Amino acid sequence: MAGTSYFGRMQYNVARGLREIVAPRQTMPNAEWARIEQEFGDSCIFCGQMGTKENRGIVPDHLVRVTRFGELVMGNTVPACQTCNDARRDKDWRPFLRERFPGDAEAQIARVEHYLAQHPYHPMRPEDARSEQEFREYTALLAEWSSMLEKARRLRSAVEQRRKQHEHTANTALRTLPKRRR
Repeated sequence: MAGTSYFGRMQYNVARGLREIVAPRQTMPNAEWARIEQEFGDSCIFCGQMGTKENRGIVPDHLVRVTRFGELVMGNTVPACQTCNDARRDKDWRPFLRERFPGDAEAQIARVEHYLAQHPYHPMRPEDARSEQEFREYTALLAEWSSMLEKARRLRSAVEQRRKQHEHTANTALRTLPKRRR
């Protein structure tokens, strides 16, 4: 169905945004980010490229994803080009490396694991990241979003059906017109 990936990306972004509201520590001092970039040679931990116009630059990427309440802190943040960050979405970083860059995956994994040994990170449990009231509000927002997403999908389907019907009617009308003589 046309637009399916659009809705998937929208769902991911909204779910991530809602989790960022309740997840702890989602900002990082510039000096700390510069240190992380330097540790990884100012290049993407996945593809190894420096930031370019084509890959849309180097950005902080969470090893424990925001969608799992990972924090933007030393030991959970690595440099990734925006292209790899987008492609990874909600996948764990090790399988992503192995699938996407099999030739260099084990070396990159060892590099990240060395970084993790130097900067241990212990993610907060989701239930510790928010109060019971915050959890209820968060859950209600997710339910409202799911309802709105379903309405958007139904609207998209109705629009597609109308367009197909209009196209079919227009094509039928064209076929019934008399042909011009030359």
